[in-house]
Amino acid sequence: MEKAHATFFSTYLSGFKPNLAALIVGGVTTATAVFAMITQANTAVPVILKTLNLAGCRTSDVYLGTQSDFKKEGSVWREYPAGSASPRYEFMEINRTYAKIVLRNVTPRDDTPDWRTLTVHLPTCGGDATLSEGRPERSIVLQEVWRPRDT
Repeated sequence: MEKAHATFFSTYLSGFKPNLAALIVGGVTTATAVFAMITQANTAVPVILKTLNLAGCRTSDVYLGTQSDFKKEGSVWREYPAGSASPRYEFMEINRTYAKIVLRNVTPRDDTPDWRTLTVHLPTCGGDATLSEGRPERSIVLQEVWRPRDT
């Protein structure tokens, strides 16, 4: 005589009879919970990125602008005037955060007595780049910049 094997379902769930209403309520509850988690994740992502000091977008080594373009070439950033193939100024990157890239001027400028303190602040996701110089530091909006579409 063969020994009958009891299964988990026959042993523990033999008296359980699922109800259609219970299945629908369970499905709706699960869908609502998943939707709530997705919605909360969208608001949590910027906070997590800021905490980890990461940009909300991919940073780039090229920023195009309304008056000039900034390109990182090796360890140096160069500013190219609009329509020019040769750079006008060179910068060293001194800081990079989730919000901006800070570049310090290394090119002597006859028309700017504080050229050693001149810094350009490029927003990592695009926007208004600012220029600051002097002691005490003075800032102005330099130009609008953006990342090329392919980066």
